[in-house]
Amino acid sequence: MVDAHVHLEKGSYCREWIDQFVSYALSRGIDEIWFLEHTHIFRECQSLYREMADFNAYQRGWYAGKLANARPLSEYTDFIDQCRREAFPVRIRFGLEVCYSPEHEREIEIIRDSYPFDFLVGSVHFIDGWAFSHKKQPWKPENFDLRALYKRYYALLEALANSHLFSGLAHPNSLQCFGAYPPGDYGAQYDTIARALKESGMYVEESSGLFINYGDMELGMNKAMLSAMLSHQVPVVTASDAHVPQDTGKFVGEMEGKINENRRNLRQNRPHTGGLSVY
Repeated sequence: MVDAHVHLEKGSYCREWIDQFVSYALSRGIDEIWFLEHTHIFRECQSLYREMADFNAYQRGWYAGKLANARPLSEYTDFIDQCRREAFPVRIRFGLEVCYSPEHEREIEIIRDSYPFDFLVGSVHFIDGWAFSHKKQPWKPENFDLRALYKRYYALLEALANSHLFSGLAHPNSLQCFGAYPPGDYGAQYDTIARALKESGMYVEESSGLFINYGDMELGMNKAMLSAMLSHQVPVVTASDAHVPQDTGKFVGEMEGKINENRRNLRQNRPHTGGLSVY
């Protein structure tokens, strides 16, 4: 089993820290870990956060704090080089989680092409500058036009997929972090996003991050979104979004079961095609 989204940023870049994540992974039957870091912790990525930092006083202060403690990207890439020379009891990959906004595609391209990452995963953490997932500025779904909000959110996911900048799409259900579940049938949008991911050669995460960090009632993507990804043959990888060692691999087994059940249901319900598989 794979945990494709594990952060190291709360500790030092050293073998002792990474071994703690590996230990928890082994205890949960994980045999492959994809380590990654947020772009907001690195000095070289500050241009990606202009609109977000200007959105309101809270976000300006939040990012100012991040920037004051920002690391050079070389600190992370040097550690990657060190780890690639060492042996681990699980397979390990190293990447970067990039906060995507359409206006910064050129900067993201430069970052992607300048460093030797195994993968680059794109995340939508902001809607036109608004950082919707920060626990220190929670919001109530009833105070928003959720149909308009989800229309814009899904448009950003589609733009991310069509940018051809990334290996994968992280936690595509993040907008429901404070209980704002999609209001209605979004099957057409899910199909559009899935087709874009497939055409771009990308994977999508089935993530337990909201379940772990926000107490979300839903583990991973909703059934319709997951079905769309599988129907369009988008690779679905399990991910915990762990920021501490003890969350590594958490609920990955349960998500694997959910994916496999959904895949079986699709096969059982598929139309007859003269022996040709449609999934």
